[in-house]
Amino acid sequence: MATQSVEFSAPSGQTITARLFSAGSDTVAQTASAVTEATNRNGVYTATFTNAAAGAYRLIATNSGGTLLAQWWVDLTLTTETFQSYEMPVSVIQSGLSTLNAAGVRAAVGMASANLDTQLADLPTVAEFEARTLPAAAYFDASTDEVTATAATAAAIADAVWDEATAGHTTVGTYGGQVVRSANSNNTVQITGSNHIAADVHEFQADVLTSNATAASFVSEIQSGLATAANQTTILARLGNWTGTGLNTILGAFRAIAGKAAGLTPSDMSSGTTFNNTDDSLEAIRDRGDAAWAPGEAGSGDASQSTLLDVQDQVEAIAAALGGSSVSVTNRVADGGAMVLYTGDDMRVRSGTSITVAISDVAGGIYTRLSGIGVANLAWGAARQSQAAGAISGTISSVTQSGAGSAQVVNLVIEINDAGQSLNPADDYVWQVVSTSSDDDEYTEIEGTLDLRRRVAVPV
Repeated sequence: MATQSVEFSAPSGQTITARLFSAGSDTVAQTASAVTEATNRNGVYTATFTNAAAGAYRLIATNSGGTLLAQWWVDLTLTTETFQSYEMPVSVIQSGLSTLNAAGVRAAVGMASANLDTQLADLPTVAEFEARTLPAAAYFDASTDEVTATAATAAAIADAVWDEATAGHTTVGTYGGQVVRSANSNNTVQITGSNHIAADVHEFQADVLTSNATAASFVSEIQSGLATAANQTTILARLGNWTGTGLNTILGAFRAIAGKAAGLTPSDMSSGTTFNNTDDSLEAIRDRGDAAWAPGEAGSGDASQSTLLDVQDQVEAIAAALGGSSVSVTNRVADGGAMVLYTGDDMRVRSGTSITVAISDVAGGIYTRLSGIGVANLAWGAARQSQAAGAISGTISSVTQSGAGSAQVVNLVIEINDAGQSLNPADDYVWQVVSTSSDDDEYTEIEGTLDLRRRVAVPV
């Protein structure tokens, strides 16, 4: 078992609760089993934890009233020892520093093979520089010194020319700029026995296929694949023997099927049939349906207008019967709305500062229930989610009802003494009204939100 002792600083003479939170977490990782102040080092405390997992923690110290006294960071290991707390975790500080050793530093600056003195020794001295640059030194005497060069072979010259990158030889007007070149690795074409270049053509420029560029046989081959007179005859036969004049066209047939205007029926459609667009078109059927297909005329299975009116009367009667009646909903908690308090305020009837909360009660069910319970059995309280119930407590002075209909409300008069004097201001408090029955059954009746703000004025 690892006993981890953490030393931290806080105001002297306090009864302190110390809690550990993992970095970035709002969940308590562990609460110290004991917190003691040093005998001679005033304000230095030691918090004892057991088997806390290794890692960086935020230590938060509060007094017996929950007031924040100090916040520190501590890096723990799963060992029994004493750990010091810091304003920033040691692990975070170390992550921003260099951990290179001497060899690592030399490698980082390019001196892995030797130290700086050794590498500087390879640099020419001033005298050596002057011996190579001053004319008087005669570093190279053209009259006596020789330069030996290897003559380039024809093969080497050819390689240098043909392997040269084309990107460096594109100047307009030069030979390199006029040479036709491939834009990619596809750089071969096929030349036929007739000295023609074979190619797959993917795209033509505009106005290329003119009469001068194509032969008569080319036009004939295109026409053979299009609708010739013979093909057109076949197509017309498949469409039907339309006269092709006046209304006797495909367009005329569509117009007759769609519209009911007089005189649109093609004789090709009416011949041998009783079709007449004024009665049989889609428009005519639609219009006749609007007038003729009234309730009851499409069969006994459809509801008539009188039946629908009877149903409406029944619905209205049910609504009238339910009007003004309270409907009980199991486990329903009434919404009490938002409330604002200032730390240390006294909200009392005697001084006219009590709080009156008006809650919508159209059916009167809330008032009936609360007045039946009685104010002696109602309690008011507020707290944050992380606090114990009743961090702020109060009483219900009276329960009354006012208004009527949709404006009817139940009024709760609440008295609060010393509103959160020792608590931290925040806007995430929740307030509730709780009832207690004669059988000691407790039930949350009403709930709302509370914004506890800091009082900045000093009372006289």
